[in-house]
Amino acid sequence: MGERPKVISADGITVYNILKGSVTVRQEDFTALHSLPDGPFALLVAIILSQNSNDRNSIAAYDDLKRATGLDPARILALGDGLEQVIRRAGMVRQKARAIKELARLALERGVDFLEHGDINEVERALLSIRGIGSKTVDVFLSLYRKVPRFAVDTHAKRIAARWGLTRKGASYEEVSGALLNFFGPERSDEAHRLLIAFGRAYCTARNPRCSECPLRQYCPSATATGAQG
Repeated sequence: MGERPKVISADGITVYNILKGSVTVRQEDFTALHSLPDGPFALLVAIILSQNSNDRNSIAAYDDLKRATGLDPARILALGDGLEQVIRRAGMVRQKARAIKELARLALERGVDFLEHGDINEVERALLSIRGIGSKTVDVFLSLYRKVPRFAVDTHAKRIAARWGLTRKGASYEEVSGALLNFFGPERSDEAHRLLIAFGRAYCTARNPRCSECPLRQYCPSATATGAQG
């Protein structure tokens, strides 16, 4: 195992501003943003649909479900096994349908108002009790809708945090989330999450990252190590 690389040589605010000027976060590229106007239950459904799926397919599945049910929890449950067919474009339909049904039951039992205004800790416990909803789904929801300072970690964020030297390779979800929250600051965490995704798609890809074109190459220890600072 190699040594952990040096930490990125710019502070979080500087990096945030460079990212904002270099990548574009568009509503149509993020399932969560696409669903946000439809309320907290719809947002959670959208986040579930986006798991292990590209945004184009998960948005298509979300729109299919919206047309079929109006995203009403009772109507979703009334679909029964038919829910899998409605959301088929999102993939992993069995797991996602099960989670969405459990979420619909929670919404009917506790009320959508619980998701919107309930105690944060209670909401988090209730959501995490649903099989198929994990920390990332909860963190996206709490940061985007409830404005709780959380940093949701996906594969892009985990990869970039390691390349920047903020975490070690193989770090846990909690370690990466905490490191990025501390780096960018709570007030920027929600937007920084999406900026990192856009940055990971455009420049800091898993294979063959575009280091020579990267707007952060002069600060990034990984770019410097590969001689791509240029």
